[in-house]
Formats: sequence, C-alpha cells, structure tokens
Amino acid sequence: MDLPPVNEPVDIKEKSKQLWRVMCRDGDADCDKRVVWSNNELARYLWAHWSIELRRNGYDWQKFLKVLKLATGDIVLWGLKDALSWDEFIKRVSSLLESYRGGT
Repeated sequence: MDLPPVNEPVDIKEKSKQLWRVMCRDGDADCDKRVVWSNNELARYLWAHWSIELRRNGYDWQKFLKVLKLATGDIVLWGLKDALSWDEFIKRVSSLLESYRGGT
C-alpha cells in the first residue's frame, strides 16, 4: 500500500496531552485508551489524508478504525508519552494496515 506522507499533527498531540493531564494519573492504561479514543481526532486526521488509497485497498471507515485501534498502544507512546517518533508510529500503522488489508 502506498500511503501518502502526512505531517505530524502537533495540535492533536498537544490536545491529547492536555486532556490526559486533566483526566489521568501516570500508569493508568485504561485512562490512556479513553483519552486516545475520546474524539477520534487522530483517526479522522489520518483518514482525511489516506482515505483514497485506503479505499483502493478495500478499507472503509469502520475497517480502518478497527485496525487503527490495534495500534492504541503506539498512539499512546507517540501522543501521550513521547516515546515513539511520528515516523516510527506511521511505519507501524502502515504495517498493520498492510497486514490486515485482506482480512478483518
């Protein structure tokens, strides 16, 4: 799959961190997941940039979201913990999307 490059959404990352600071304590994995999926901003951002290519490869919004949810831990590492670079995050998501293209 040839997904177009996408810039790091610094504003989405900052909003997530602010929400996390208000809602969560360090080490609360369930809270981390709630923050990540509270408004699907990152998912909508990626879909807006990749939807044409994803549709060519058999994805609709629901299938994309299902696969992206498998990357929740990576989203936390990138967006809340600063433990994963944007480039590495995109590589992992792209790999997941490629792996599940025929299934799910």
